[in-house]
Amino acid sequence: MQSPARIAAHLIIGPREEPFLGALCESLESTCQTLIVNDNSPDPSPHEATLEQTAFAKSDRLIVDRSPFSDFSTARNICLRLHAQHDAGDWIAFVDADEVHGSPARRIASHLHEVPSHIDFVDGYTWHFFQSFDWYMSIERRMAFFRFKPGLRWEGSVHEKLHGLDGERIALPYVYAHYGWVMPARSHAEKGRQYLSLGAAGEVVQESELGAVRAENYFEFKHRWATALRFTGSHPAAAKAAIERISRERAQEFARVERLIRANQPPAQRLRNAVIKLNYELRWRGRALNPPARRLLA
Repeated sequence: MQSPARIAAHLIIGPREEPFLGALCESLESTCQTLIVNDNSPDPSPHEATLEQTAFAKSDRLIVDRSPFSDFSTARNICLRLHAQHDAGDWIAFVDADEVHGSPARRIASHLHEVPSHIDFVDGYTWHFFQSFDWYMSIERRMAFFRFKPGLRWEGSVHEKLHGLDGERIALPYVYAHYGWVMPARSHAEKGRQYLSLGAAGEVVQESELGAVRAENYFEFKHRWATALRFTGSHPAAAKAAIERISRERAQEFARVERLIRANQPPAQRLRNAVIKLNYELRWRGRALNPPARRLLA
């Protein structure tokens, strides 16, 4: 009988506050054997205490690199190098600090050793929450796990691409949470400035205008208010404590977001949104019709 696959999660964190870092690590505890982190924030790291409190650190399963940041590919390639040096496993969990997995991730991980050799990528889907924990923008397909093989490398300063795997992909009927767009508008604008500095396309807020950034004016041009979709599901258990704390701290802001969205969604728009929401649901739930995908979630 084949042994379960060994899995290491690769994570990049920098100087920015990461309110869901602890929740992400908790959600991976029973899914991954190792957590490899490139923490490129200045000393002392604002994330050190959070990482030290994780089950990975307490059981000597945490590997932290403190190399300074140059670009995203370099940071991810550091994780690949450490993975090889420590013989960290057969599969890699592709994670970001603003994502939190649900309990199905553990079931997927327990079946990865059964994935046929011609498949190199196992994808899930993410809810992209928007300025609140009650609304989301979309449900998008997302790489969740990929095989580790010698010679893998990331390329591109931003929106990096993985090279060295040519196998097929399989998408599972599994959706988990991405909270990056819940961050305050100014934080989002600052992140956009960093991405532009690395070569990403798009418009950014000028540094002199950051102090005036508010959700009302920052997201207006993106028409996000009218197309936000009401969330009626359950958040991952590991995220609930962070959600409760942030909801208390930003209660007035979230109430203003609720009013903005409602004001921009007349009945005809709500009907369009209901159709869009149904299409998203059918897209990810329909993956259960694929027997191999269904078996990975058994």
